[in-house]
Amino acid sequence: MALADDVCAAWEPPTVVEVKDIPSSESSGVVMVSDEFFTIGDAGGEALLYTFDIQGNYLGEQRIDGATNTDWEDLAAADCPNGTCIFIADIGDNDEARDAITLWKVPVTDDARLAADNCPLVYDDGEAHDAEALLVYPDGSVRVVTKSDTGGKVYYARELSCDGEAATLREEAEIDVGEPITGGAVDRSGALVVLRTATRALAWRGCDVDWGVDPQVIDLVGEVQGEAVFVASDGTMYTTSEGDPLELHVFPCASIEEYDCPTCGCDDGAAVPLLLLLGLSRGIRTRGTSGRSSRR
Repeated sequence: MALADDVCAAWEPPTVVEVKDIPSSESSGVVMVSDEFFTIGDAGGEALLYTFDIQGNYLGEQRIDGATNTDWEDLAAADCPNGTCIFIADIGDNDEARDAITLWKVPVTDDARLAADNCPLVYDDGEAHDAEALLVYPDGSVRVVTKSDTGGKVYYARELSCDGEAATLREEAEIDVGEPITGGAVDRSGALVVLRTATRALAWRGCDVDWGVDPQVIDLVGEVQGEAVFVASDGTMYTTSEGDPLELHVFPCASIEEYDCPTCGCDDGAAVPLLLLLGLSRGIRTRGTSGRSSRR
């Protein structure tokens, strides 16, 4: 796997872009692919991806055939054999009653309707958990971060199964940051991992994250109900919320650090050196193993 240097180490204050005319102001997850942003509505909504550009122009919607929106909570983008795929995290469970959760995997195309692969997941403890954060790594491994009053638990699966058999998520760590985790992102190199709460973004370096290392903290202000985060390849961080009107908060990268990461993405399970970060948060406890239907 390629060396992942030039990792963002600090961010400028955000600029705010209002997304105009989008049918749903909820934005439970956000990703950017080829200069277009994709977002989703929350629980019980239609199985739709909404798209808009960096100027805040609504571009259209795509219907996800074969998918249902039980409780969509996050988005991730990753390389697929024929391009890029978006993973829709149907992982919310406010009542903690679901036997399994799922990721809906769809290709990025211009089609008005997209076919979804169902990639089910179960937790290794056999319990149901509410979750709002998804991390998809370059090697195809995933992490789901559950939601609690003080943070959440990190669960890990080495690879997904999208042929009907559920992959098992194994508990990796428990994170205590004093407020619920509401979204997550990992950059396309695997070298930068960001979790967010309603008020802060928390950044770690390296795919083989030591969740006991205090993360870098970036204050997030001005969001009605902060839900989503995405990190672009140039280090720019984007956040959205469930407020009306929908706003995209853009945090340009302010400084770069060289990060020697020959195995980012956890390729072959190799260990990755850890880089201690600037800025400390509250303590972390660890446990276990380390074509659109319309265009404007």
